[in-house]
Order: sequence, then structure tokens, then C-alpha cells
Amino acid sequence: MTTLARPAGHDPRTRLRDTLVSRVDIARKVAAVTALDRAALDAWAAEALAATVEHACRNSPFYAAFVPADVARAAAQGRPHAFEAIPFTRREHLCAAYPLGMLAVPRREVIRFDESSGTGDGRPVAAFFTMADWLENNLTVAGLLSAVLDERDVAAIAVPYELAGVGQDLDRAIEILGCTIVPLGAASPSCTPDRMVDALQRSGATTLVCSGTRALFLGEIARRRGIDPRVDLGVSKILMAGEGASPAKKRRLADQWGAVAYSMFGMTETNTLAMFCRERELHLVETRTYFEVVDPESGARLPDGSVGELAVTTLASRAMPLLRYRTGDVCRIEAAPCACGSPLRRLQHRGRLGDRIPVGDRWTSQLEIEDIVLGAMTTGPYYFAFDVDGEVLRIALPPSSADDATRAAVTAGVRARLGASTRFGPLATERFETALRTSAKPTMRNFSAYGGGGAAGES
Repeated sequence: MTTLARPAGHDPRTRLRDTLVSRVDIARKVAAVTALDRAALDAWAAEALAATVEHACRNSPFYAAFVPADVARAAAQGRPHAFEAIPFTRREHLCAAYPLGMLAVPRREVIRFDESSGTGDGRPVAAFFTMADWLENNLTVAGLLSAVLDERDVAAIAVPYELAGVGQDLDRAIEILGCTIVPLGAASPSCTPDRMVDALQRSGATTLVCSGTRALFLGEIARRRGIDPRVDLGVSKILMAGEGASPAKKRRLADQWGAVAYSMFGMTETNTLAMFCRERELHLVETRTYFEVVDPESGARLPDGSVGELAVTTLASRAMPLLRYRTGDVCRIEAAPCACGSPLRRLQHRGRLGDRIPVGDRWTSQLEIEDIVLGAMTTGPYYFAFDVDGEVLRIALPPSSADDATRAAVTAGVRARLGASTRFGPLATERFETALRTSAKPTMRNFSAYGGGGAAGES
């Protein structure tokens, strides 16, 4: 069986010295690229894109066979429109190549092997990183996080540390800034939600890093224990990773914690793709990735300002380059300048293609349903379940939100935005919370998957 085992016989002292020298060089490279203005960044990206195509099609067995030689050659030479002739890479390609089929460097150069959680279709995909790949991303993320974090912050990180790189990446990036780290992890038997709340209080955490759904759950756990997150805990920033977040979810988090909620966006196979600024806008990390928005049906590239599927090409991933990888995320890219002054374009995330939900003759998304329901709720716990029956949206609410005013607000929102009627039932709260407690990555998928039996939570 092919493995990532390293060859024996290298001199550890020489290797350590070379590693330290190369890390300084990597830091200088990141500092230079992240300081570029828009025009210089575009010129740099064009060269990096051509180099990525050349590297992938020469050194990745997958791309050597997948991309026609004449197309690869034209794109590597930077010929106009040649890049758009490269066929799209899809998740099923990565699944079929699992575990090592996408590797484009000698095995001895790989310092990290990560896997996705398999939340898409249950099949994991692998991700590989050289030291330069990994450290460049850490340093880039640290620079972007410095917009809201500094050495005075205590960051509690409640995302998976196992296999998926998000926990390790954020841990290292935040540590680079001089912050204190509280590594809570996710769904560990030794660090239950109750213990997480205790750790937040004992450590004086100022920042909570987790999915928005987990943050809502931890806020509810604190409330039940007589701890007011707004008064008794010091969390003033919630950095959301692992799921999209509706405007209503951000408002509920602000109400519950007295904190500002910021969104991040990335995936195991690409690392960080977009990061927030001080204006709470989500900026594309264009110093590491080339972004396109394409028509989900035809694959035609769409101009900035259009809504379509996000496709990404890595610009700084030697171990596992990806060419025109279709993410399945519905997005809009905004090129107008941001008030924060960043030259990076902005991203608006609109959910995932696979999460589209038919309601009557319209399509909606879990994010839109979340925005409607959480926007109407005024009392915790802030979670619910839903199901669709033709033109009827069936919603299960916890007893605290089953009042007439909340139901009327949800009904009006569903009618106005989805043109559908609403039917309510009780949420199987205990079962739902069991799912939140035991899930390494609690997201809004839990809303439909674990609401309870029968009609959206009805027993």
C-alpha cells in the first residue's frame, strides 16, 4: 500500500537549520504578496495562475491525464481565454483519487495529511500540504485576523482538531498574533459543552471560534446554568467557521453574547478562502487562490456582481494544486472597494447548491429559512427544525418560541419571501440537543436532520 512514510537517513540537525531558514523566507514572501495593491496583485495572480497550471499538469498524475496537453500548454503560457478551456475539477474527482491520487510533490515533502469530515456525501477527500503551503496559509490568515485580534485576546477554539485542518490552522494563526489559546476542540468526551462554558469563564476568553450553531448552543448551556454570557463571560467576538450564517443568526448571537459575529469561509481541500475585515465584510484571499463565479448549468464564467457557483484554483499549493475546482457554493463577488481599504474583492455567500430546497414552485435554502425563523424568535434556545410538504413549510419550534407572536412573524416571513404556507409542531428539543452535543461539526444541517420524528419534530 502506498503511504506517506518518510525515507530514513537524513541529518536532523541539517534539516532543522534548513527548515528555520526556509520559514524566514516564506514569511518574507507572504509579507511581500499581501502588501500588493490591486494592480500589482492582478499581475502577480496572472503569473501565479500560469505557474500553477504548469506545475499541476506536469507533476500531478491526475491533471496530467485530465487536462488535454494543448490546453495545459496554452494556459501555462498565459494565452488569452486558454485558462477557461481547462475542464472543471469536481468533488467526485477528489473522492475517486482518495487518498493519494491528487499528490503533486514527492511524499517526503508532505508535512500534513488532512481529511474532510465527509459531510457532503459521506465520502472523505484528502488534502496535502508542504511546509510552505501550510506556513504561508497560517501567516496569511494571521495577517487577516489581525484586523480584529491582538495579543490582548484570549481565543477559545471549539472546532475540530482531528484530521480536518481548520482547528490546527486557526490555532497556529491566532498564536502567531500573540493571543492566548484555549483549545476546546469539538465534541470530545473530555470537553463537554458544560466544560467549554466553564473554560470560557475561567480563562477570561474574549473570542470564541466555532460554528454559529455551536455558539448559540453554548450560550443556551450557559443561560441554563445561571451564567449570563453578556455579563458573566468576556466574549466580545465570535469567529464563525464551518457553516454559513444568516443575518438573523448574527443578530441572535449579538443578542445572546453581547458580541460581534464574524464569518470565515474555507474548506479542507483548499484551506482558507475568505476572511472578514473590521467592517465585517468577507474578503477573498486572492493572495492564495484564484476565484471564478460560473453558471451552475453551463459552466460559463460570469462577471463580478453575478450570482453563481464558486470555482477556485489554488495559487500557492504545491502538494495538492486544484484547477477550476467547483465548490458547490452559491456566491456573489463584489469588486467595489471596501471601507476597510483592502484591495481584496468581497464575497457574499448564498448557501450551497446541494442545499437548495423546493417549496412549491420556488427554490429556497437553509440559510433563507434560518433567516426567517431565527429572525422571528426572541427567546432562547435559538434552534428549530423544518421539513417541506409541497407548498407547506413545516417548522418545529421549542416551547419557549411557540407563542402566537413568534408563529405569526414566521408565517408572515414565509409567505412574503417564499410564497408558502406554514404549519407548526413542537421541537423534539432533547433529541436535537443530543445531536448538538455529539456532533463534531454542528451546522444548520442539524435543523432538518435531527429535529425529531414525524412532521419536523412532532412526536
